[in-house]
Amino acid sequence: MSEQQPAEVPAEVVEAGRVRLAEWLTAQAPSPDLGATPEDLADWQARPAEEFLVFVPPGYANQVFLVAEHGVSSFAPSEQSLEEAMAAARPQA
Repeated sequence: MSEQQPAEVPAEVVEAGRVRLAEWLTAQAPSPDLGATPEDLADWQARPAEEFLVFVPPGYANQVFLVAEHGVSSFAPSEQSLEEAMAAARPQA
């Protein structure tokens, strides 16, 4: 049984996602100096999942981030599946 490798995401798309995620994390922080820069996220794994880039911090992480054109959201994999998180993160019509 071979494990399927995720599709390769162009470096510029990953970098744009890091910039967007860093801006979002900074906006969520209690003060701007507690925010993040794209460089802070350089070692985070990024992989595609449908219209999202999924960013996972290094080490054990119970918070994963979904970045898309329509926004950024986070979820705890211990509480929600990726499919459930993506459904919840999509704009509601």
